[in-house]
Order: sequence, then C-alpha cells, then structure tokens
Amino acid sequence: MSDNSINTQTSNGNDVEVQQLKPQPVLSIRATVRIDQLGEAMGDRLQALRDYLQQSGAQSAGPPFVRYHTFGETETDLETGIPVVEPVAGNGRITGGELPGGQAVTTWHVGPHDKLGDAYAHIVACLKEQGHEPDGAAWEVYYWIDLRQPQDLDTSTWDPSTWRTQLVQPTK
Repeated sequence: MSDNSINTQTSNGNDVEVQQLKPQPVLSIRATVRIDQLGEAMGDRLQALRDYLQQSGAQSAGPPFVRYHTFGETETDLETGIPVVEPVAGNGRITGGELPGGQAVTTWHVGPHDKLGDAYAHIVACLKEQGHEPDGAAWEVYYWIDLRQPQDLDTSTWDPSTWRTQLVQPTK
C-alpha cells in the first residue's frame, strides 16, 4: 500500500488508495451497449482490439479495461480498450486515445462482477469521507484477461470466481 492510501476497506478486504496516474495511451472501441449484452460485446471488442494490435504492430502495455461513460438501467456508453506502449492511430471503430492522468482513487474487486456495485459504492463513500469528488468516467482494469492467450477471449470459458478487477475513479 502506498503512503498516500486512504485507510479503509472494501467488501473484498482490499485497501482503497489515492494514486497519481500518468496519462496512458490506449486503443479503444466506444459504443452504447445494452446491459444484457455486455459480455458478448466485450468479447467481440477485445478480439477486434487484439487483432488490431497484431496487424498494426502496436505493443500492449497492460491488461484490457472498460471505461463507463454512462451507465443506465438498460444500456451503457462504454469504452473497451487496451493500454499501449506508444500512441497509435486507430482504424474504423478502433480509435487511439488515452486514459487521463492525475489523481485517482483505486480499489480491487475479486470475484463475479455482480458485486462490483458494492465496490463502486465504497469508492463513492471514501471520496465523500475524504472531501474528494469524481472527475470523469471510472474504469475497470481486467487482470484476469491476458490478450496474448486466445482462450482468454472466449467468454464461455470465463470463471467469475477468479476475476481480479481494479476499479479506477479519477478525482478532483
């Protein structure tokens, strides 16, 4: 745990930390998706991003992420992406961009995503307790997906009990 951590716990027993992030170049696909189609959409987009990495020669700089720009009851505006070592221009629905740098609150969630709402609620409570406010869209980093392993993109093989997900919320 870093020296600037907020001393609190999530429902998974993990610390919530305040971190200073550097801007991160990414390749991503942004679209509005129905909530009941998130898994299918994520698998499709990750495969397209993996294929584009191979075709373009760009290098991945870490695990994939999903950034939620809005999250409604039936649909969400989300950005599925891959951090890259250097900025890359996209092609078609794949665009080059970056995740913002600056202060962010992070925490970890282990297990199925049906409990992610609890982790997000915990982040919001910690922000309020520390006098911080969200600054832009949050994102989730999926440490349980390795794009170098083609089987990791087959959503039918995913075991939710092993999912290790980092939540990142930029703050003011």
